[in-house]
Formats: sequence, C-alpha cells, structure tokens
Amino acid sequence: MKWFLLLLIPCSLFAKLNSNEDFQVWNCDGMNIPLSRKVHFSGNTEFRYGNHRKKLYYKHYQGGVRFYHSPHTHFYFAYRHIYNRVKGKRLAEYDLLIDLTFQAGNRRGLFLSNRNRVQYRILGEKLGGKNRWLYRNRTEFTLPYRLSEYQIAPFFADEFFWQEGRGIDQNRLEAGLKIPYHQRTHLHLSYFWRLLKNPKKKWLYQNVVRVDFTLHF
Repeated sequence: MKWFLLLLIPCSLFAKLNSNEDFQVWNCDGMNIPLSRKVHFSGNTEFRYGNHRKKLYYKHYQGGVRFYHSPHTHFYFAYRHIYNRVKGKRLAEYDLLIDLTFQAGNRRGLFLSNRNRVQYRILGEKLGGKNRWLYRNRTEFTLPYRLSEYQIAPFFADEFFWQEGRGIDQNRLEAGLKIPYHQRTHLHLSYFWRLLKNPKKKWLYQNVVRVDFTLHF
C-alpha cells in the first residue's frame, strides 16, 4: 500500500467534471469463467467518478467471449453497454468491440503485451446520432521485479485512441501495481495521466486513480 500511495503524488490538481486538471477515480470489477481450455467468458463493470471524485459520470457493463489461439495470441469479442452523464442526464451508448492481443514473457517475470481493439460506437440522437469507429492500442510492460513476499509486480502502460472523424483524440500513460491477492483474485492499483481532446479540439489532461478487481473461476 505504501507503494500505491506514491502513485497519488502527481494527483494534486482538481477541477470540474471532466475538465482540464480534473482528478478522477475509476473502479472496474470483472470476472473470468473458463468454458473450455481455450474459450473463456469474460465480463466487467466500470464506474468513473469525476469533479474531485464527487460525481458518477460514466458506467458500463460488458460481456464477451475470449478465444486463446495460442499462449501468445488471443481474441476477445464483446458488447459494452454504456451510460454517459450529459447535462445531468444519463444517455446510453451501445458498443461492439473486438480485441486482438499479442503477449510474451520470460522466466524472470518480464511480460509484454499489446492489445489492438476495434470498437464500433452506436450513438443515439441525444449523443449526436452519428456512429463512429474507434481504434485503441494499448502496450503494457510488467517489470521482472517482485515486491515483498506477496509477489507484487510493477507495470507501465501506454494507450492511444484513434476515432473516426477526430483522429488521435486520447492518450493514457499509466503506472501501477499488480497484486495477486489470491490464486483466483487479482487486484490492480494504478495512476494514469489522461490526455483528452475536447469537442473544440483542445487538449486537456486529467489525473486518474484506477482500482481494478478481477475474479477468476
């Protein structure tokens, strides 16, 4: 926990909801259920709090099937149901997505993965009514070092977003800890610096603390 508190040091600026310098807390809780050796069901729900952690402005529910083609490659097909808070109202978005992930590691504990996600955003009239394609690329490094007897692993990641009609409009630079709390439960604690392009195409940034919990059956 002392290591995680160090991640909060950059989070010293606060602002209004999703505006420049906003401090946010995101929580994601998921599950992974093996259907066979190579096919797993995977789902999660995520909640995002902004405006100095005071308001819930985003949540989603997601479920899909993951196919492990090999130890180094897997596919994920999923549906994500999103609620965005816009001017005090919760507006729904319906997304279809597919992931292609490449990964590799060694015996020392170094691990590298690259996730390529293609997401089709189905937007209602109140969200503009224009459906968009979204491409996301996330690269993650898990360092070959373990902290304490709990085998806590530090990691770093970078993810960029390319959206139809807007180009590259978001980037997330992340640092955190992977905590194997139990054989079937994994906890990830991280901080990331989020660069986001607003509708006027001006770049904003936010400080985000993320807490992810996953249950493996």
